[in-house]
Amino acid sequence: MILRIRRKFSSAHRLPNYNGECAALHGHTWQVVFEIEGDIQPSGMVADFKALKKLLDDNLPDHKYLNDLIENPTAENLCGYLFDKIEAVLKGQNLKLKTLEIWENEDAAAIIKK
Repeated sequence: MILRIRRKFSSAHRLPNYNGECAALHGHTWQVVFEIEGDIQPSGMVADFKALKKLLDDNLPDHKYLNDLIENPTAENLCGYLFDKIEAVLKGQNLKLKTLEIWENEDAAAIIKK
């Protein structure tokens, strides 16, 4: 079974290897879409959505300066960083992260599928 969960967080960054406006400090309200795979438990659920949302929110870089976490925090690099971080957290819950989409605005996203 696949669960799809959408979360938001706000953060600032600058792109050090970019020749343009995004080289300057700026921020986004990012939208993240997670596709999580797991077995249906005796409760009838793969996981409690409320608990899963909290787990995800606790591991998102809300109100952080992304350059402190990622050397070159492009949408693509942020996607990889978050995928690795969330994948490790979900393994402890016997869940598998299948897809992570990071939207920097309503028109542009980076996506990892495994």
